[in-house]
Amino acid sequence: MYRLSVLPLIGAFVVAGSAVAGAHHSVPVNFDQSKDVTVAGVIREIKWVNPHSHWWVDVTGEDGKPVEWLIEFGAMNTMKRAGFPMESFKAGDRVEITGYPGRRDRAVLLRQVVHNGVRLNPEMRPETGGPTDRTPAN
Repeated sequence: MYRLSVLPLIGAFVVAGSAVAGAHHSVPVNFDQSKDVTVAGVIREIKWVNPHSHWWVDVTGEDGKPVEWLIEFGAMNTMKRAGFPMESFKAGDRVEITGYPGRRDRAVLLRQVVHNGVRLNPEMRPETGGPTDRTPAN
């Protein structure tokens, strides 16, 4: 009898957990892939973590005051395997970010970063062998 009353509860947790996990990793739900946005500013904070790494970048707003943008991209492990030069970035660095705009305010999914005159297009899939473009920015 105990087994019969616990099984529906376990099933509910499995279904709920898989729905949350699917929503968490859904790029189309969180970012608009039909357009790009470019922001330039100074890295305030870096978090190289799994499942998604983040930068917080201060961008100068229209009123001249800093506006915080959240830059999201691949997991730390994925970035390392792809050859993304994580050690090259630190708080205080000036960057230009291009990516998919977030469906919430001031968020971007990184597609390209210009840092110290170099344009990096990190591939988020490790099987590609690394960044596809390490060309000088114009």
